[in-house]
Amino acid sequence: MAKRAQGAAGRARHPLANAGNLVRIAAGIALLALLYYLGIVDIAALGALTSRPDIVALATVAALASIPLEALRWHILLRSQGLPLRLGRTTRILATSLFFANFLPGAAGGDLIRGVYIYNAAEGRRTPALLSILIDRLIGLIAFVLVGLVAVLLLPSTGSAALAPLIAVLSALFLAGLAAVVLFGQPMGRFLRRALSGWSLRLLTIIDDLGAALRQYARDWRSTGLALLISVAIAVLAVAPIVLIAEAMQIGTLSLLGYAVAGLYALIANSLPVTPGGLGVGEAAFASVCVMLDPRAAYAAYGTIFLAFRCIFILSTVPGLVAYLIYS
Repeated sequence: MAKRAQGAAGRARHPLANAGNLVRIAAGIALLALLYYLGIVDIAALGALTSRPDIVALATVAALASIPLEALRWHILLRSQGLPLRLGRTTRILATSLFFANFLPGAAGGDLIRGVYIYNAAEGRRTPALLSILIDRLIGLIAFVLVGLVAVLLLPSTGSAALAPLIAVLSALFLAGLAAVVLFGQPMGRFLRRALSGWSLRLLTIIDDLGAALRQYARDWRSTGLALLISVAIAVLAVAPIVLIAEAMQIGTLSLLGYAVAGLYALIANSLPVTPGGLGVGEAAFASVCVMLDPRAAYAAYGTIFLAFRCIFILSTVPGLVAYLIYS
């Protein structure tokens, strides 16, 4: 087991050395080139930000501010499982994962880095430690869905007539499915254990550990609720740089709330494990939502706004590289 962990750590330390990652990087660049060819991204329009250093600075500060909040949320979830890692150590691990997520597929790439570090740090409690990453990601997604739904409902009816019903239905289905897992997760776990009773003892132990960890999160509802509140603040901070950039670049005719809605759902799409850091995926999703909100500006290069945000976000993750070099 230790050898496997060390091997995983070695691979995580060199995310660009894997041929599969190089292929994904090439796919992301190709997708970005296609968006440029289609006029969804306009590289020349990025020059507009050079005349607004104040906006760039504010956007960078907002992006940086979300890092300690994300670390605090994960730290709370770890403590809820009785894993007494120090907040400083949790922050270093999270910052490192955010930096390498720029080169690995979607948010899952950064979570892989977290998993390697926490696996080595939580000997004896590895299953709940790894589960904390999944719960952390899930709570963050819940906050984005809720904030996005509220933002869509606040949009003028003329701008969200087609989008609001779709978002409301998808959000309701997501939350209903999540509630079903929470309410019936324990009986499902018992059924699964009986069905797999003839399998390996290790697998049955993992199922038991998962069930115990989920029950602990349900019991410690104060910590889980606090993590959700922090996630709402993170969602607001995550979308703030996009709104600031949109205001500075003056691409299209959407309101600031419209850009916020597009940014929220683009960030969700950007986290999918398709291309490194979601390159090209986030830009395409952002432009698609913008056009849905304002079909009159279908030919505006909306994707440029998200590309500018990506550049600022990458800049904000540089402290993670410093943390990695020191922590390693």
